Amino acid sequence: MEIFNKIGQVLTADITKDFKLKKRHEAETSKMTFVDQLKKRRSIYHLGKKVHFSQSYIASLIQEAVQSCPSAFNSQSTRVAVLFGDSHLKFWNIVKEVQKRHVPSTVFEGVEVKIDQIIAAYGTVVFYEDQDVIHHMQKQMPISAEDFPAWSEQTSGMAQFAVWTALADSGLGASLQHYNPVINQVVASYFDIAPNWLMRAQLVFGSVEAWPEEKEQDTDTDKFKIYA
Repeated sequence: MEIFNKIGQVLTADITKDFKLKKRHEAETSKMTFVDQLKKRRSIYHLGKKVHFSQSYIASLIQEAVQSCPSAFNSQSTRVAVLFGDSHLKFWNIVKEVQKRHVPSTVFEGVEVKIDQIIAAYGTVVFYEDQDVIHHMQKQMPISAEDFPAWSEQTSGMAQFAVWTALADSGLGASLQHYNPVINQVVASYFDIAPNWLMRAQLVFGSVEAWPEEKEQDTDTDKFKIYA
């Protein structure tokens, strides 16, 4: 596909630099538990382009995170497009153009401010679910046919969470966006996305320019029930 060819042409791998950064990061986080790493994942809205990892390293990290996620009956229905540079900029300009046509003018000013803030980030991971895979699994297992769309959403959610956490663990910030489905057709046309890929979310990432305030959590008794 054209988008991946474009990305392949612009990737600037610096294996030595990435290795040194990774080893330093591992040394700094060697005493952290898995739960500690999960807590590092936050919605960061003030993102920048001061990223020290190469694009090839980030793309590989995202790919490994997605491939490490479980899926119902190993369906592996999740697909991703990773956008850097001009592709990231074009994607969000498309979003801006589509939003301008679909939201009231009184609302668009605020929408534009938010999208411009997103454009300031380093890149975007666009998550898709392959509908051909889902239809194939439905035919293979008709007794569970009605469950596969829900299982697909669960698969996508795990992939989004895994990538988000992996980026956070590497010191990058991110926020999850949902401008689909109104942008689906225009984006698919420009980036030559297969029609069976259904967009589910957009994860914007970059350097952390400002940390959010701590969130107040409900008491655990309101969320959990424990039985022995």
